[in-house]
Amino acid sequence: MVFRTKRIYSVVFVVFVFVYDAAGVAEEEISYYENLINEELEKAEKFELPTNANIHRPLDETIRDFGTFDFVIIGAGSTGSVIASRLSEIAEWRILLLEAGGYPNNFTMIPAMFAIQALTNYNWGFLSTPQKTACLGTVKKQCRALSGKGLGGTSLINELVYARGNKKDFNHWSRLLQDDTWNYENILDIFKYSEDFHKTNPDAIVDWNYHGEGGLLYTNHHVPPSNYTKLFLEANGELGVDITDYNGKDQEGATILQIHTKNGRRFDQATAFLKPAATRRNLSVSLHSYVTKIEINDDARRATGVIFTKNKKKYRVTAKNEIVLSAGVFSSPQILMLSGIGPENHLKTFGIPSVQDLQVGGKLRETVYCGIPFSSNYTPPIKDLREKIEDYLNGVGDLTAANRIDGLGFYDTRKTRYPDIEIVISSSNQSSIGQRFQNVDYDTWNALYNKTIVGPLTFTVLLLRSRSTGTLRLKSDSPYEYPSIDFNLLSDPDGKDIDTVFEGIQMVLNLTKTEAFRRISAKLEVEQIPGCSNHEFLGKDFWYCYIRHLGLAAYHPVGTCPMGRDPGEGAVVDSNFKVFGVEGLRVADASVFPLIPAGHPNAVCTLVGEIISELLKKDHL
Repeated sequence: MVFRTKRIYSVVFVVFVFVYDAAGVAEEEISYYENLINEELEKAEKFELPTNANIHRPLDETIRDFGTFDFVIIGAGSTGSVIASRLSEIAEWRILLLEAGGYPNNFTMIPAMFAIQALTNYNWGFLSTPQKTACLGTVKKQCRALSGKGLGGTSLINELVYARGNKKDFNHWSRLLQDDTWNYENILDIFKYSEDFHKTNPDAIVDWNYHGEGGLLYTNHHVPPSNYTKLFLEANGELGVDITDYNGKDQEGATILQIHTKNGRRFDQATAFLKPAATRRNLSVSLHSYVTKIEINDDARRATGVIFTKNKKKYRVTAKNEIVLSAGVFSSPQILMLSGIGPENHLKTFGIPSVQDLQVGGKLRETVYCGIPFSSNYTPPIKDLREKIEDYLNGVGDLTAANRIDGLGFYDTRKTRYPDIEIVISSSNQSSIGQRFQNVDYDTWNALYNKTIVGPLTFTVLLLRSRSTGTLRLKSDSPYEYPSIDFNLLSDPDGKDIDTVFEGIQMVLNLTKTEAFRRISAKLEVEQIPGCSNHEFLGKDFWYCYIRHLGLAAYHPVGTCPMGRDPGEGAVVDSNFKVFGVEGLRVADASVFPLIPAGHPNAVCTLVGEIISELLKKDHL
């Protein structure tokens, strides 16, 4: 890393130093990683995630001048990293990227450690309000609301799945906005522009017309392939399910997972997009910079500057052209409301003067996932930690993917050619880390996992395109108090969400009855759980109760600042990401999604970064 000091502030040019070629791995390097992993595991067992942002409070309220930039970007996550990189391609523009967290490290680069990474300061530590219709088996009935903190944002602690969604998602998006920019045929070219795809699993189906080569985001398959994945694909074939490339022409079917890793390391969006821009002198990155407010000129109704804290001091930076808010689904709406942009009556509750009455935080949507444990008579070859590390340093093996089994499927339970569930197969012995990561309460956890499961398999059902809607609201006028997050999962009035998850579980049970899974004696290991004992075990009512208790937030939240054409219908930004009624301010992250894509949001966050960058260039060049 290179630090330069100008006037009174630090200007950080991001430089990552990673070793990718580990041929001839030295013993001391293996020992280093062995100690690192063991130390992080031990810390994660005891780590308490923060419950507020008091660590960012300044010692005084004096506002110091941080200078003037052409563009100020708030948040270096999956979208903000892309925007900063693309805007800095224009040499005459000065770009400031503000990030509340710090640099990634050697531990965050290990994909298999994602659950442990989520129990560190790389996770904001958000929790939902107590839920009534899902997450009932969690501590205080609160879902985890995963959100990454640091260069790369949530792509530092996610499972690295590259899944764009369905073409119908984007065509619907385009119709909602009456803007052809979002039509699938148009955004496909942008997906391909970003991507550098490599087929590293020879058995994978690849639709090359739908993939890009030479882009900044490296995508590939986990190696070596898993025998479980072969069984999964075979089982799907027995049931008449197509084997497909889910990012290709036809999403529906079973498939081999595509992930964004490179040489076995996490290839988060900061590594992908900021690393190539590291030496550009017009790009400044200010770490540990926590934004508390966007300043808006009342007369011009224009965003002019950003107030933030850094090193216990408070600063103001001025933006000549525009401010882009890319702080994530939870923090972007909080910053808007603290700045006077949000539901007027809600802001009045906390004495915040209203600048623009918009329904910020009113349409939070989240995916639900529900895991079902099985046992089998097959276990993969067992390697000790040092052997796994040696593989990792050579770019292969168990540590090089969040899920060493790389099979999943997208299914349509209603025969509409529009998938509504995703099923992922994984292999792991549940541990206390897993319990803490998911926030499942001890009684529920012990009911399911108080025994040794031989040849463990977990099938996870994810609900795509949730109909249930939640909210994000302020708890006070303090920027250091976390927002109130109510996912309101599985609450849709007609019950279609929970019906769809139940259908997904039936699909799992059917898969495990195939010849492929009978060969390994796959056996359901679900037990009676607290809260469901009044239902016939494994009957329909039991499964619905099980889903309510173990249906958890899948860390795919969207929609707290949704795109749309009419603020009267809940839209916060237009199709060009501009905040309605305020000049010089745009929002660009998953909070602007007007719907949940039938995939994983990270790829679409990259897409958003690419699109807004081109719009900004068009408007200001």
